[in-house]
Amino acid sequence: MRASLPVLPCLLVAALAAACGPGDDDGASCSGLLAGDLVITEVLADYGTPPGGSGADEGKEWFEIYNATSEPIELQGVVLEHGRPTNTSPSRHAMRAVTIPAGGYLVLGNVLPDLAPAHVDYGYANTLGSLFNTDGGRLALRCGETLVDEAIYGAARAGRSFALDGSQPPDYQRNDVLANWCDTEASATYEYEPANYGTPGAANPACMNVQPGMCDDGGTMRATDPPQLGDLVITEVLPDPSAVTDANGEFIEVLVNRTVDINGLGVARSTGSPAVINATECRQVQAGTYLVFARNSVMAENGGLPRVDATFTFNLTNAGDTVRVLMGATELDSLTWTSSRAGRTIQLDQGLTSPEDNDLSTNLCDGTVVYGAGDRGTPGAENSDCGTSTAGMCMDTGLGALRPIVKPTIGQLVINEWMPDPNNVADATGEWFELRATADVDLNGLQAGGATLGTTPIVPAGGDCVRLATGALIVFARTATNNGLPYALQPTRTFGFGLTNGPSMFQIGIDNANLATATWASTSVVGASWMLDSDGTQCTANLTTPDPIPLYENGIGPMPAPPGTDRGTPGAVNSPPECP
Repeated sequence: MRASLPVLPCLLVAALAAACGPGDDDGASCSGLLAGDLVITEVLADYGTPPGGSGADEGKEWFEIYNATSEPIELQGVVLEHGRPTNTSPSRHAMRAVTIPAGGYLVLGNVLPDLAPAHVDYGYANTLGSLFNTDGGRLALRCGETLVDEAIYGAARAGRSFALDGSQPPDYQRNDVLANWCDTEASATYEYEPANYGTPGAANPACMNVQPGMCDDGGTMRATDPPQLGDLVITEVLPDPSAVTDANGEFIEVLVNRTVDINGLGVARSTGSPAVINATECRQVQAGTYLVFARNSVMAENGGLPRVDATFTFNLTNAGDTVRVLMGATELDSLTWTSSRAGRTIQLDQGLTSPEDNDLSTNLCDGTVVYGAGDRGTPGAENSDCGTSTAGMCMDTGLGALRPIVKPTIGQLVINEWMPDPNNVADATGEWFELRATADVDLNGLQAGGATLGTTPIVPAGGDCVRLATGALIVFARTATNNGLPYALQPTRTFGFGLTNGPSMFQIGIDNANLATATWASTSVVGASWMLDSDGTQCTANLTTPDPIPLYENGIGPMPAPPGTDRGTPGAVNSPPECP
């Protein structure tokens, strides 16, 4: 047992007066507590709405503390603190007489003592203010000048307590690390009230150890499928709401083009840290979903947003700003505006779904559909028509104007060369294919795939015109870091499917119709591309004659190819011109 310290009445000296704070027993005292004797172990900050009931947090919030000693502890005079993590003047409450048993738990709730439900042992009424649903807060326990424990809790999930990992005994240093906390599983085992899950007054379950790039899919760990370039596009923002304040009504909408996991996804301004979706459970979102990031998740306060997937705390500037959507350090899309109208969103025209589409101001317009409390826009749903149809149009940067897209027909695009099995790097990094135009065409809306064409074009259907003149070549690669494809081809356009080493095939098309197919009946030669000669004969780069065989490693060529290098002519005329 720890040695007792002298009893220090909270108001004995003026220097300790601030530690007592408001409460029912300002003159009471705590005695002999050391750092770590008490541990904050669980927080329910956002009450879940039961069927047919209310989701109001008043009288329903609680947090739990644990006695880490081998003796009962009298808590009279212990001061509770609550505020934002950076708040230097938190709300305070000095506790009344109550004892926590050795190795036991005590649950404290924002309820009057006489009205406390069965799972709450001590009511502090409204003296600590409301626990925060977004952006987290700080709870602390003090005895005189001694900080017994403190803990930072994260953004709340409605009806799910935020709990310290129960795989080890509660410890005041372990609860300093957010990675040691998790949301309680929404299962009948932990449902202490309808639609609310936690273990008030009892030991917490173990948190599933989620590694970066992994998530919990119904109790089974699996790798996440994060969004890549082209999978997400910012489709709508509201910088200046009228129905509610900016701090409540601002939102950012993001369209999901491919079914992905959004664990780790973030939104940010042009500068500053992103607001990130941190979750242990797999947050899979289906293609076609419109995600909404908002300043406030409460419908009654945020202007009536029909859905909120995550929140952010930064301010959007009415007179001009940029917002970005990020996966880690990778920017997947951005949208910039120079002005905004009060009460109206800035939206991408109906039917445009590519990140490049929102780079053109001509594709943006004001929201017109009234939602919620009276602002105009379509949060969480397809945008309305801007009134000037841009379908089938692209921006000709040379003309400085929109013009009809010149779509290729069968025979006007040839799959001229492809690399299914690179030697220098992994297939997922070094695969590529090359197209040759037999007529002047635009590639906007071009699709590619194996047995079927991909639903998301590898060249955006709108935005700037992507012209390929007669005889010109263009290279598509699996990644932008692509084993040194010639620098003249940068920025290289990418595709999302894999080329099988063989025998296999892939195809290109537009409007879901096939334009050309490449087929190889034998296994590819490692490190050698397949190519066509002038009459369409197919061969591999290492079978062509005479030497030298072109080399493209590190972006230089042609030159003699030493053993082990990758061989081919990406972005250049196939050489030699005829297959043997």
